[in-house]
Amino acid sequence: MKIKLNEIYAQLEAWRAERHISVESQKEGYLVNVLEELGELSSALRDYEKIKNGEQVIKKHIAREWNENNAKWAVLKYKKVTLAEAEHEIIDALCDIGIFTINAAADIPCHLKDTEIGWEDDFCDDFCDLIREISWLAADFNIKGHYGLAHYQSSKRFNLILVQLAKICENYGFDFETAMDETIKEISSRTGAYDEASKKWIQDTSPEVRSKWYKANYELARVSND
Repeated sequence: MKIKLNEIYAQLEAWRAERHISVESQKEGYLVNVLEELGELSSALRDYEKIKNGEQVIKKHIAREWNENNAKWAVLKYKKVTLAEAEHEIIDALCDIGIFTINAAADIPCHLKDTEIGWEDDFCDDFCDLIREISWLAADFNIKGHYGLAHYQSSKRFNLILVQLAKICENYGFDFETAMDETIKEISSRTGAYDEASKKWIQDTSPEVRSKWYKANYELARVSND
């Protein structure tokens, strides 16, 4: 499978420009943001394995409802997680890691970035390898003014992270390119402001704004039920 990246790069460049988000700010928050996504990925993977093995996974869910006075209030509910929902959470975390990585490495020279990725049948896609490459790239970001010893070394890590993310997506039966497109549609529908203290984009969650949010449909990216 070949994954084309130029459109993904272009969409995220437009997303950053529209929100006045600098590449430097993305570098500064990279490790914290990706560690959070790795935690969500780990939780989703546990849910997936439990459900595959016939166990039930019940999670708390905050539902927003309206009372008789037409005032909104929160209700704590419990919801059974389906296998598809667990898969979607896995794909969502992988795509978020991809977005954080592309945004933080946006100033790596274009000629060093892969515009199309693929892999051989024996390609190693171990999660430990992914975490190692992320750690090394994050270390490069912490060296002010340049990426480690050379742009070339960091670009190799950057390209490998994207290949690993795409291959893991495929392992769960989803196309990375389509899934990324859905994730970008979702984040592009959200408005808010970048918070320098937390190094995160803080969403506007007012009711009128939430009504316009797009929810990524990862079923559009499904290529296999295996």
